[in-house]
Amino acid sequence: MNKTKHNNYEIQKQNQNDLRELEQFYVEGKVDNMLDTIKEKKEELVQDMIKYANEHKKPVKWNKDGIPIGEKVVVNPLIINNYFFKPIVPIGCQEPVYNAEKLSMVFDYYCDILAEVNDKIGYYPSSLTSFCKLCGITLNTLRTYRNSEDYNMRVIAEKIYDQIGDENVTMSQLGNVKERSTLFKLKSQNEMVEKVQPQVKVNVGVEVDLNKIQEKLDKYKRFASKKDK
Repeated sequence: MNKTKHNNYEIQKQNQNDLRELEQFYVEGKVDNMLDTIKEKKEELVQDMIKYANEHKKPVKWNKDGIPIGEKVVVNPLIINNYFFKPIVPIGCQEPVYNAEKLSMVFDYYCDILAEVNDKIGYYPSSLTSFCKLCGITLNTLRTYRNSEDYNMRVIAEKIYDQIGDENVTMSQLGNVKERSTLFKLKSQNEMVEKVQPQVKVNVGVEVDLNKIQEKLDKYKRFASKKDK
């Protein structure tokens, strides 16, 4: 084995070891350890966002001499999604098994990163799929948590659904996202359905005899007139 192949082998072996340690940490790690790790990761991402914003600006306003006096950060949603919301566990890892406390911590982390992205780079909508991607779980797993026998897990999952749904509706109302695409996303991800007016259909099995009805009305009128006399 030559030196280059040996070095590549050592790097690959180290990456596999790091991968197993990371996987084990999020599957079995203690909550206190997760807090420290999440805090460090968040601080690192904020610095990366500042750097991204400084390197991806374009002029949007000029003075009468043609000199730029206003800039705007160029947002690439794919880069934001694939880097700033990169899964906390590699995609090939065993899916982490969260309890209610761990899930709520990762959601708080997700919200913090989302707020930082929107503050420093530009608008990026929240979604259940990007949250699940960050967690390293599938959307179906989150739905399972929502229907869990564990009451605390059900409450946390329901809060996640509610908050993301409310944020998207609000942004749609403000015109920050297209209303139609937002409603479609809410229906497909959040399992929301529109309320439909009940359709009432009356089937009349007997034909109405208007002549008989009129005769009964005439009799009632004659009876009422006699009673008044």
